[in-house]
Amino acid sequence: MLERTFRHVAEATRLAFAIELRTGLPETIPTDPQRLQQILNNLLSNAFKFTEKGKVEFVAEMATSGWSPSNETLNRASNVVAFRVIDSGIGISFEKQQSIFESFAQADGSTSRKYGGTGLGLSICRELTRLLGGEIRVQSEPGVGSIFSVYLPLIGPGHRRPAPADEGHAAEKSPRPVLVGAGSNGMERETVAAASPSGAPVPTKSLLVVEDDPVQRQYITDLMAPTNTRTIAVSNGDEALALLTQERFDCVVLDLGLPGLSGWRVIEELQANKALGETPLLVYTARDLTRKEEVRLGEAAKSIVMKDARSPERLKQEIMAILQGAETDVEPALESGSNGAEAMSAALAGKKVLVVDDDIRNIFALTALLERQRMDVVSVDSGQEALDLLTGNSDVDIALVDVMMPEMDGYVTMSKMRELRAFADRPIIALTAKAMKGDREKCIEAGASDYIAKPINNAHLLSMLKSWLVQ
Repeated sequence: MLERTFRHVAEATRLAFAIELRTGLPETIPTDPQRLQQILNNLLSNAFKFTEKGKVEFVAEMATSGWSPSNETLNRASNVVAFRVIDSGIGISFEKQQSIFESFAQADGSTSRKYGGTGLGLSICRELTRLLGGEIRVQSEPGVGSIFSVYLPLIGPGHRRPAPADEGHAAEKSPRPVLVGAGSNGMERETVAAASPSGAPVPTKSLLVVEDDPVQRQYITDLMAPTNTRTIAVSNGDEALALLTQERFDCVVLDLGLPGLSGWRVIEELQANKALGETPLLVYTARDLTRKEEVRLGEAAKSIVMKDARSPERLKQEIMAILQGAETDVEPALESGSNGAEAMSAALAGKKVLVVDDDIRNIFALTALLERQRMDVVSVDSGQEALDLLTGNSDVDIALVDVMMPEMDGYVTMSKMRELRAFADRPIIALTAKAMKGDREKCIEAGASDYIAKPINNAHLLSMLKSWLVQ
């Protein structure tokens, strides 16, 4: 996978690229493959972007030291494997080697902007490594290069790797076709098409991915490969608009930080064209949005997904929800599948729900989910606005209230809602950041009828809504 993803990057940048799997490695590693690949993709992406000449290497080997002495998980592990990304790039000064793991947001005019941003920061790599029970370390010298090492514990017996000859045959197998060719304007275009077991084409929905980072483009196409989706990925706004004028897409995933024609300009062009303006848009960005930008995107996009450690699952879910939504005119009763798109239920249609959350991205996600159930959704971003709205309205059937809000938090909001005659006995579902012992009791005491922990499981939430609204 790394060879396939980065070989063309190496050729384009004229850098040497080598992958070395040293002896002693187990045949299998008991870890989350998606998270591990996300870590390695981002480390290699950084290496290529911050290296102007020389080489980039990937080395996997068994390790007996190199991590922090205080890391008890690695200390207790029967074996530890190290994944190293080595480059001859610009390097990092010693005083900045810790701060790079804290930084996530990009800033124009910074080094990352000069070389192109990855979208996912080193802080995310560190968090993913921690979730896998491991640790990430860096050795670097300005002007010489860097070595990023990811140490992961091996728990339980593993099978040793096959001989190099066997490994070569295994590497030739590909789970699906990936066609890479030259796009317009000399830019790269990647297409992934689904196929039936017999090789015959099957009907698919079409997805356009607009992302300048080649690793992120490949990651999204890989993410969508198991689904019945035809995916085309391009690297700039001009090529995206050209494609959109030539054919219809069921969904467009757009990064805001594109070179040349920015994501914002692409949105403006789509809105200015009546035919293109109806194309469902999903914004996928690492940028910290201002309130004004959030509102502006809310008018143009179906959803916003922020690039972070847990975003792939959410991104796939939102894409599939949009693609499934495109079928509702033909097949109003959708099946709920493993892709995360939930079935439309007539039981909730016409019910009015109030969403109270200070994070507009949560509001977008909840609104999209509930409107697919044909519910009437009203949203506010503060407890006081919720109280003002309910004071003059008695037609709200149920409320979803975020607990962690500034100024008037969710507990106070729910308590005051119960004081209103119109909402004294209507159901309230509290949205909590995480399920902690005593959360339910605290929410119920504040006036909630029930509660659900974030990240919200769509099927669970819909089931809960039905239990309170359907007699």
